[in-house]
Amino acid sequence: MFGAPGAWVALLWSAAAFSALRGYSGVPGMPSGMPARPAWCWALVVAAVVTGLGASALVRRRPLAALHLLVVSAVVLVIAVGADGIAGDPDQAVALFLFAAGVVLARVVVVLPPWAWAAALVPMLAALPVSTVLRAVLGQPDPAGDVSLRLEGTDWLAFAVLPTLVAGLLGFSVRQARDYARRLSEQAAEQAVVAERLRISRELHDHVAHSVGVIALQAGAAARVMDTQPERAREAMRAIETTSRDTLSGLRRMLGGLREPGEAAAPLQPAPGLADVGELVGAARAAGVAVDLTWSGEQRALSAEVELSAYRIIQESLTNVLRHAAAATCRVSVDYRPAELAIEVVDDGVGGDPSGGFGLVGLRERVALVDGTITAGSRPGGGFAVAARLPAGAA
Repeated sequence: MFGAPGAWVALLWSAAAFSALRGYSGVPGMPSGMPARPAWCWALVVAAVVTGLGASALVRRRPLAALHLLVVSAVVLVIAVGADGIAGDPDQAVALFLFAAGVVLARVVVVLPPWAWAAALVPMLAALPVSTVLRAVLGQPDPAGDVSLRLEGTDWLAFAVLPTLVAGLLGFSVRQARDYARRLSEQAAEQAVVAERLRISRELHDHVAHSVGVIALQAGAAARVMDTQPERAREAMRAIETTSRDTLSGLRRMLGGLREPGEAAAPLQPAPGLADVGELVGAARAAGVAVDLTWSGEQRALSAEVELSAYRIIQESLTNVLRHAAAATCRVSVDYRPAELAIEVVDDGVGGDPSGGFGLVGLRERVALVDGTITAGSRPGGGFAVAARLPAGAA
């Protein structure tokens, strides 16, 4: 019913009411007997207590309204009982109720905009002066004597200003902490979105660029030998068909993973790795490039991230060889070393500018994610070379 903040307020409110009216609880040494007050005064006391407890239930949903109700009901309760019925100083009794209101003030500062803070400060700071003036107007005796002395500010500073200041500062500290946590969460979400966009971009580029490069070369070869060597043209067209189907299947799986929740999930397939490099080399050879693939070291299973990164490095390098290098030969070497996996792709083509395009940029990003290193550039004797070193962590 109350929630955590409301429960604390209800507990403090009940303790304040008991403390103010403890003269009628049978505690030894306290005033006994009911003061001579009209029945409607005691009706106001009951109404004030019920209103205070009811306001505690509003703390979570409407803290500003709850604060006003708590302060008004506190003043009404103290005035209705009268100074002769309060067990102690009436101002101190009001101050006890202000502690409960201070919890609500802290919540107002935490959840409401700054304009509501001023609206919450007014009743907190006005409660004691209003209570003192009302007692003077109603002719209730003041334990401290001269009411004007009570309005000079000593009790007001001690019982109203200081608790209000502490409650406001605590609420502001919580608000600052929540805002900081929210900003961190938003930044983390934005970074996650950017990282996912880069990952999807790399996957699309690596997958589509290689396949389209192979298709373009096969289509060009088929066009050149269509009349003179129809059998080779048919082989090229079959290679185009196979590559196209594989590309469409991969795109379907990739896009299926981006579907909204509730839609049918796309069929899953393991991510490519070094075991699939042979297919890349075979496609490059079918496109007319003499590719020499060499393996060295003790072959072993590596982590999925390293396997995928190694595959993509070789795939992108062969794609560049097919599309841009005009190379006749290419050498791909994969060396399993004790602490790292060394990959080198060297061709005898025309070389090029390693700073252009997104392929090499994506490879650098991919290698950086697994704490590896990569170099790419033209060779002094002609051609282009890509060399990567990846940590050879076990699977």
